[in-house]
Amino acid sequence: MAVGKHILMILGSYDQSAHEGIARYVGEKGWHLNVSILKDFQLPQHWQGDGIITSLNDSQSLEAFVLAANVPTVDLSIWRQDIDLPRVVADNAAIGRLGAEHFLEIAYPHCAWFALADNPVSQSRYKAYHARLEEAGISCIRLDTERPQDGNFITEKLLALPKPCAIYTKSDYDSAWIASLCHNAGIAIPEDIAILGADDNRLICENQLVPLSSVRHDLQTIGYRGAALLDQLMRGITPKNKLTLIQPKGITIRQSTDYLAVTDPLILRVLDYLKSNLRRPIGTNDLVREFDTSRRSLETKFRAAMHCSVREHLIQIRLKEAQKLLRTSTEPVEQIAAMTGFCHSPHFSNTFKKKFGITPKSFRTRA
Repeated sequence: MAVGKHILMILGSYDQSAHEGIARYVGEKGWHLNVSILKDFQLPQHWQGDGIITSLNDSQSLEAFVLAANVPTVDLSIWRQDIDLPRVVADNAAIGRLGAEHFLEIAYPHCAWFALADNPVSQSRYKAYHARLEEAGISCIRLDTERPQDGNFITEKLLALPKPCAIYTKSDYDSAWIASLCHNAGIAIPEDIAILGADDNRLICENQLVPLSSVRHDLQTIGYRGAALLDQLMRGITPKNKLTLIQPKGITIRQSTDYLAVTDPLILRVLDYLKSNLRRPIGTNDLVREFDTSRRSLETKFRAAMHCSVREHLIQIRLKEAQKLLRTSTEPVEQIAAMTGFCHSPHFSNTFKKKFGITPKSFRTRA
């Protein structure tokens, strides 16, 4: 009987979803997964095995152990990019941009960022979030430049924010902390402040006074693909790319951002009309006739409220509906193109790929 590989999982930042992904691949291969380190974070003495899956952080002892082990190793973190290891990690830039896109869709006029800790992950997400907001002409207010863990100090900053304001945080832990400060200060969520986190940890997000929206950071796939990459390395196969980026799977919208911060009655009616007539070919002139207004007035008011043109918004909501259908239905791509108002399938596919970097068929496979 063949002896299975002996793999050590030694995650500097433990996450149950990543563990589940690793365990699933290990189970398929019949390997032994050593997780003894989970009980007490003490590095195993005299360990011998075939490979390591880790997530390096600023721990020097963890770094020294991994490098001294001299076995194939895969890192699931971007913390230590100075160490030359194959990596499977979240596309943190995509996670950052997705948060900005969500706030643009719900039309909050002011946006902010908060992270309890400054590290490579929060830096990468913030940079992309800030850049996307800047493209739309919105400044990003930083709440974490000093004393981020001082509750009284951050509460004063929250009270001083222009309202309504949307805050994107590095993680669900950070979102829950901000939400608690808001509740204690009498700040209404989401009417005064909307809050969005990342990781979609249901135990955190769904057990708040106001349930928290969150970006679905695909940690299970990161763990599974990390184990698959380790399998290649242990078989002597050199990967084509040392860095594999895993895309987020969208946003789980809960009450903390389930609010449209638009007050103009005309724009509210236009948004409802666009959503209800998604399949029809709609142009600005059609809206001008429907709502008996001037083109200039409509375009000016729409851009002021939504930070984009009518056409750009219509494409956004069509693509969002297409993503939903690709995830939840078995309709062919050609039919989904028709159901979301695209004139033909090639136009839909080209628009989808330009926006998300992959084809609709590839998106469906990954989802």
